[in-house]
Formats: sequence, structure tokens, C-alpha cells
Amino acid sequence: MRDPLLDELADLFRSDAPPPVPTPRPTGFVPMEPVREPVRGPSRQLVFHAGAGRLHLQLDPGHLTGVLDDAAAVEVRTPAGTRALEPDPEGWFRATITPGPVCVTVPALGLTTGWFVA
Repeated sequence: MRDPLLDELADLFRSDAPPPVPTPRPTGFVPMEPVREPVRGPSRQLVFHAGAGRLHLQLDPGHLTGVLDDAAAVEVRTPAGTRALEPDPEGWFRATITPGPVCVTVPALGLTTGWFVA
């Protein structure tokens, strides 16, 4: 007999539906809007914008790579904690992540992607 809770958790990781927002929730940040752009290739790519700026994210198993138009520091948040990253001069950053909810914030600009499933 299968456990219904395990089936529900498995469904969360099979879809692109936003997961329940874990706590602590980033507060005081302006949400960045997701952009629907066609993507080709095996990686999952997400694009967010706020004003004229864009944040491009690429999700590969165990890795998050991103580039921000403004080379400001970013924070990669998971339910397990927050990791601050300094992008290189061109705005690129990379983090090792585990599957599950992830949120990227740009504290200097007061922006957040909101939560998505990695």
C-alpha cells in the first residue's frame, strides 16, 4: 500500500506548479515577474524581470546558474538556509542546490523571484 503523503510530495516535484511557500518568506522585496520565453535544450531556464532589468536562471540537476543585468550580490534561499553569492563582473553566479523550493533575491535592488521548484 502506498503512502498518500509520499505520492503528494512526488507530485510536487513532477510539476512546475509553485510549491507551498516555505518559511521564512522573503519580506520587503518587490516580486520579479516571470517571463515566458521559448527555451531549447535539456536545461530548464527561467527568466524574471523588474523594470528594465532581467535575471536569467538555468537549472541543471544539482546546479543553479544565473546572470543578472546589474552585477549586484544575490541570495539563493532554500528551506535549509540562505547563501549569499557575489556575481563576477559580468553578473554571472553559480550555486550548488538540492531539489526542492528555491528563491533568488537581490537585496541591493530589493527584488525577489519568489519560490520555484529546482
